[in-house]
Amino acid sequence: MGNILSRHRTWAQTALWLLLAVLWFAAPASAENPAAPGKGLTLRRAIVMSLEYSPNLKQSLAELEKAQFQKKEAFTYFLPSFNTGYVWNKTQEPPAFRSGGQRVIVGSSDVYQWTTSFTQPLFTGMRLTSQYKLADLGVDLAQVNIMLATLDVVIRVKEAYFLYLRAIKGVGVAESYVKRLESQLRVSTDFHKEGIIPINDLLKVKVELANAVQDRVRAYNDRALSMSRLNRLLGLPVERRLEVADKLGHHPIEVDFVQAREEARRNRPELKSLGLQLEQADQAIRTVQSNYFPQVNLQGSYFFTSDSPEMGPSTFYDTTDWAIIARVDWSFWEWGRTRYQTSQVKAGKRRLEAARQDLQDQVDLQVREAVLFLREAQLNIATATTQVIQAKENYRITFDRYRNQLTTNTELLDAQFLLTQANTNYYNVLTIFNVAEASLQRAMGQGL
Repeated sequence: MGNILSRHRTWAQTALWLLLAVLWFAAPASAENPAAPGKGLTLRRAIVMSLEYSPNLKQSLAELEKAQFQKKEAFTYFLPSFNTGYVWNKTQEPPAFRSGGQRVIVGSSDVYQWTTSFTQPLFTGMRLTSQYKLADLGVDLAQVNIMLATLDVVIRVKEAYFLYLRAIKGVGVAESYVKRLESQLRVSTDFHKEGIIPINDLLKVKVELANAVQDRVRAYNDRALSMSRLNRLLGLPVERRLEVADKLGHHPIEVDFVQAREEARRNRPELKSLGLQLEQADQAIRTVQSNYFPQVNLQGSYFFTSDSPEMGPSTFYDTTDWAIIARVDWSFWEWGRTRYQTSQVKAGKRRLEAARQDLQDQVDLQVREAVLFLREAQLNIATATTQVIQAKENYRITFDRYRNQLTTNTELLDAQFLLTQANTNYYNVLTIFNVAEASLQRAMGQGL
């Protein structure tokens, strides 16, 4: 148990120091000035800004602070508690007894007592120890949840960043399509004036140009929405114009599924969280089972007693007195209450064990999906690159043939569409590759 706790604590503390270091080194750059003049926002800087802003991460940090105070509170139960109290007791008649027919008064009708006492638990059936370990595990769990929140922020920023890059490229593709159609329209208009092509060929170009202009408007809107989504994650106004520095790119990645799966099982915060919750369940069982044992406490009291409120000398009472009490309490019969409580906690532990197995299966599947998507994207990048080269050459040849009236207007429109589609597909594949790489890192519990 001690080794497990030490391992979790070391991992969580390392993760926290890493997060703090990232924020520290990035601190000089203000969130109100995310990019220096003439430069755009890099992905690394975007991640740091989102970590600084993220409300979810701030919630997790607050939960850690709460867990740390709970641990400190749990430790105080090992220590003696001190209290004091002041009592005034008034009776109708002062206490007395009869002796030889005479009534002898032995007390006062007004009794004032000031008591200072302490209570020190000696044996609680391991209840206090289990509660302290439970709180200690709560700190470890809060630290793991910080790492989980951090990874979630990072993957969301990466996805938003890459989608914004794709939207920027989408605008470029749409504008190029419009420009090529405008060029074709000018040539077709001249041909129509010369009587070389009929009016319906010219109308086809105009219709296609109108469609391309509408597609360009949609591309502008997509870019604006993608920018707003990224701004929201960065804590910036959604309408703020945001320039980015990085570009959509790719690089060869060799991925081994078995190795990636093992990394995910070791690193995923979700699995670590359930492991800590199972350890908490063990401590909760011990806490409940402490009711089977007697509770032993040591109590000490110091009394000030008088018949005057200022606690002065008294005719009837010794002014000061003290007492030491060793107290044993043992509820030895509660109709199976403790057993039922223990069964409840054990049932909760079995639920956590089933949840951990289900989560591990989900993690394996997520890694498998990410690996396959990444491999697919890498293969598609090669074909998409070839497709763009071929589509550009096809358009160049077709346009030259059209100007020389060696081909039809329809074939040129088809070549235009194929080139636009090839460019769009190329940038889509690059985006899928980058998102798939980020998703694989997230599935493996990495990516910081």
